[in-house]
Amino acid sequence: MANTDKLAEVTAMLAERDDDFRDLERLKFSGGSGEENVWRVHDLQVVLGYAEQERQFIKVVNLAKTAASKAEMPVREHFIEGDLFDAPGQLFVTKYAAMLIVFNADPNKEPVAVAQTYFALQCDRQGLEDEKRIKSRLDVASENHKLQGVAKGAGVEDFQKFNGMGVSALYGGLAVRQILVRKGLKPKDNYLDFACSEELAANLFRITQAAAALRRGGHVGEANACRTHQLIGEGVRKAILAAGNLPPEALPPARLSIDRTATKVKTKVKKSLT
Repeated sequence: MANTDKLAEVTAMLAERDDDFRDLERLKFSGGSGEENVWRVHDLQVVLGYAEQERQFIKVVNLAKTAASKAEMPVREHFIEGDLFDAPGQLFVTKYAAMLIVFNADPNKEPVAVAQTYFALQCDRQGLEDEKRIKSRLDVASENHKLQGVAKGAGVEDFQKFNGMGVSALYGGLAVRQILVRKGLKPKDNYLDFACSEELAANLFRITQAAAALRRGGHVGEANACRTHQLIGEGVRKAILAAGNLPPEALPPARLSIDRTATKVKTKVKKSLT
């Protein structure tokens, strides 16, 4: 079972680190034309600590353009003239161009070091998934604890039956032991501890919606509470399939348990904070 104290600790560390990223997040915006993240170069200059060193920053931008050209990136598509954004005379950059600027800047400047960590994370898909899993698993554990209390108030005494009906409905009729087999996990494993962020999100929706329905219903009795949980599990599954997504039992398990993932991320974040 997940160590929620460890998950909470790592989640708090991630929040502390993300505070350092706030300026970079605040400055990006949707560029349209299929480009999701765009930054104004002048804003990057200020955030990176080059406000009074314009000539040096121009050199950094030129080095980034050279790197893009050598990598056979279409420079004009990543270093965009401001006319496209009704800002003539200004230069805007995509995420990849911004990253090149940051990694050609002076790492001895503290804002540059923070920005390098930020952009390295944006390119680290596994790292982003690990962090999403930690936060989502903590949410699932917290909300599931609340659900048990609400279910008790609704008249549930057999919590294994109550939980099993909701989970089975979400997972296409599979019992927990069958989910473990389907995913190649050990009998003693908790399937949620190996769930990807997408699978955790499906379970979180099941849990929170079941709790909301039972709160509205009051003391409905165990049979009705179990049926409510089942119907909500079925509803979440239908929504997933209707969207063209894989059902939760078909999603591959993570390689590491959530506790081992939390340990890995904690070590990594500690390094970034020192």
